[in-house]
Amino acid sequence: MASPTMQLSVKKPLRGTVQKSSEGPGYIGLIVTEICCENALNESGIFHVNSSVELLGRTFVLGTIQGAHIVYVRSASRPAANVGITLQIMADNFNLGGVILLGYGQALNDSLSVGSVVIPKWIAATGVWTWQPFQATEEGPLKFGDFNFPETGDNLLGSVKYEKSQIYIDGKVNESFWIPVTAEWLQVASRIQVDSVEVFHGLKLASADVHLDNEKFYRRFLNLIFGASISDTTSITGALGAYANNLRLLVVLGVSDGPYFRDMAAANAMKVVDRFIYMISVSRASS
Repeated sequence: MASPTMQLSVKKPLRGTVQKSSEGPGYIGLIVTEICCENALNESGIFHVNSSVELLGRTFVLGTIQGAHIVYVRSASRPAANVGITLQIMADNFNLGGVILLGYGQALNDSLSVGSVVIPKWIAATGVWTWQPFQATEEGPLKFGDFNFPETGDNLLGSVKYEKSQIYIDGKVNESFWIPVTAEWLQVASRIQVDSVEVFHGLKLASADVHLDNEKFYRRFLNLIFGASISDTTSITGALGAYANNLRLLVVLGVSDGPYFRDMAAANAMKVVDRFIYMISVSRASS
């Protein structure tokens, strides 16, 4: 059970939190957006809670996993911007060394099975696009006519042209379609082995607020055009927030194919997170 919420100053409500967290060792931030992921963390029994604090409607829980100092929060997910805002609140008030995003996603190809876990190397915001009119001079790669059923053909909806994301890096705005996950943490994660859980590394993640559960067309499109292997709705905003704050980032997604498999996907992803935290804790302790 978490200890009582820390009392904060009425005049300066964040002062006690900032002072307490910044004087201690660096925390690993752990952010989830779904109740199944929070349940997986609670049922694992690996999180030893020390205290909690309420900040701007979010409950941040401080404790340890495998001896590493953790600050955990469950964020709202709709819209996905909530995750980026939550990460910023965490970065502003805790001495973070990095952030782990724990969740689940849908497979975009047949190589991933339900219950396996993906640690993506690249993340793209596939919801950033411009709608091109019918018969435009420059068509986008997503043509609505290709979705016509039973036969493809012309469609007055035209096409979609995908745009690059604007990313804040070292105070400057950069543009890129694919955003890399922290190489240092990926190298550690590439050695993860968990009994009865298949772990995939180095894949591409398509992340967007809009999720089209259309296996025959749109999911195949994301895989064929962009080479993405898994999709979700929140990781991109967490990645943008991590970059803006110069934080290391790891994304761990259990593969789900609907609500009936989310608990299993979350539980398997939690096992991978536990193993990863153990590995970086051992590395830090021995250095």
